[in-house]
Amino acid sequence: MTRPPASTPWRLAVARWLGIYPTITTLLLILGPSLLGHYPTPLIALLLTALLVPLTHYVVFPLIERLSGGWVRFPSLHGAAHHRVALLVWAVTYPLITAVLLLVLPILAGRVPIPVLTLVVTLIAVPIQSLLILPRLMPRAMPWILAQRRPA
Repeated sequence: MTRPPASTPWRLAVARWLGIYPTITTLLLILGPSLLGHYPTPLIALLLTALLVPLTHYVVFPLIERLSGGWVRFPSLHGAAHHRVALLVWAVTYPLITAVLLLVLPILAGRVPIPVLTLVVTLIAVPIQSLLILPRLMPRAMPWILAQRRPA
């Protein structure tokens, strides 16, 4: 049985946001008091994206796909290719989130609750990542993503 093709970029962006927003909000509600105001923004973004990307890539997105009843299908890769995509997504996510946080935190930090802060950040970052960066980067990265290990 073959798997249907991945969903449209817009559906993927919506599904990614539906997974990322509650996940990052939960992470910040748990870790935020220990991090925010205590460490530089790039270090906070590094820690949060290092937790967020694997959590969403391996747990949350597959759950969303199952719960959507076929409305969304994430691109399907297995083994090393699946892990390389996660690494590539993190390599895009970390600098993007760092940049968005550097812009947004001075305006909103301490003025709005964490769920509002993460709402603003994810409404900026997820569409940029899902609709602009990843569609241009993934085709170029496919030779590396699909590369097989050569026997020693």
